[in-house]
Amino acid sequence: MEVLIIILKTFLAYIFLIVVIRLMGKREVGNLSIVDLAVYFTISDLVTMSIVDKRNELWLPVVSVTFLALMQITLSKISLKNKKIRDFIDGKMSLIINDGNLDFNEMKKQRYTIDDLFSQLREKGYDSPIDIRWAILETSGKLSVISKKASSSNYPDPLIIDGKIEYENLKACNKDEQWLYKKLSEYNIQLKDIRVALLLTDDRLCIFR
Repeated sequence: MEVLIIILKTFLAYIFLIVVIRLMGKREVGNLSIVDLAVYFTISDLVTMSIVDKRNELWLPVVSVTFLALMQITLSKISLKNKKIRDFIDGKMSLIINDGNLDFNEMKKQRYTIDDLFSQLREKGYDSPIDIRWAILETSGKLSVISKKASSSNYPDPLIIDGKIEYENLKACNKDEQWLYKKLSEYNIQLKDIRVALLLTDDRLCIFR
């Protein structure tokens, strides 16, 4: 009888997990943020405890998991509309290699060693930073590498996101706000109408509305 109860609870937990994960949205496992991983691990532990709990109080972990899922969905919706909250929750990308040059200060800040860097570069088929335009340590810990031949942008992050200027990115491109507004006037487009704008290597803006 006890075995049948465990089987039934496992089946119900399996169905419940599928529903919860589908509600939380699709994200590649390698691209999960620290917060996403914490939520998934917590949900996993709660469900496991509910299966082995002999008191058969399945509704208690269901309440906890449901609350966590709703909290994660709410935070995801808020972060979609607010870049500052998104950066606070998920963190920011770190530029490790900029036009073939290593940023040792950023590596130290991220506690990212030379061994880590070259190990991940070799995995991607590079034996030297010389041919690399950008190497970006993503918030998931994954290293994204763009070669000089493949690069078409002047900076790997947008200058405008959701109608707001990303001043750090603008500064990294050696541009200022006055230059950007002048450029937008040439394109005859308002800042608020832009979802994403990238600066290309020839000083043109690539704009998505």
